[in-house]
Amino acid sequence: MEITIKDLEKNLKTLPKELLGNVNDYIDFLKEKYISKESKNSSKEETFKLTENQKKILDSQENLDDSEFQDHDEFLAELKKEYEL
Repeated sequence: MEITIKDLEKNLKTLPKELLGNVNDYIDFLKEKYISKESKNSSKEETFKLTENQKKILDSQENLDDSEFQDHDEFLAELKKEYEL
């Protein structure tokens, strides 16, 4: 069965409003992922852009202690495994 825009709209209308930002961020991630794959052939350097919601989340964490964060190598390995990067 092919998913249509109407199917997506129906799902979005039943989704709790507080999750809409997550859905939007994931759509941005998917677009970047596939645009990056296409541009990899022309350039080896990857560029990532944060959404406004992601920027707000990072800004709210600027005064946290370093011990509250996961090691970047472990986090990157988890991302690569989960999203097949």
